Amino acid sequence: MRIGVQLLAAVALLTLTACGPQLEPEETAAPELAQSTAELNTCSNNCTGYGGQAISCTGNTCSAASNYVVCDGVYTYCQQPPPSPCDDFYVNCPYGGTVRCPTGTQVCYEQTSCSIVCDGTVRRCWLPAGQQCTA
Repeated sequence: MRIGVQLLAAVALLTLTACGPQLEPEETAAPELAQSTAELNTCSNNCTGYGGQAISCTGNTCSAASNYVVCDGVYTYCQQPPPSPCDDFYVNCPYGGTVRCPTGTQVCYEQTSCSIVCDGTVRRCWLPAGQQCTA
């Protein structure tokens, strides 16, 4: 029994030693952080005349011109929209001339050798009286 009491006393002593007073960490002065009060500016351009989407940028300095904006020396230019897939779609007519789809047409195909369809509208070549187109 005596060994058991000694063992219990040793465990209690070690536990109390491990739970002793905690040392406070030394306080060190935090370095001062530089603070900036610079105000950000935003410039925008609606890209009128270029047909593209509006653009803008934000920075310490900015300016806008007819086809771009610049912020902190970085230029962003107005983008022209891609050309319509049918801008150069036409058929050569068998009796002379051509028939074209108007600029900006989005859907086009050749219907016959002398007619095309532009956004659902059929455009036909001139044919002499009594003549027919071949398919």
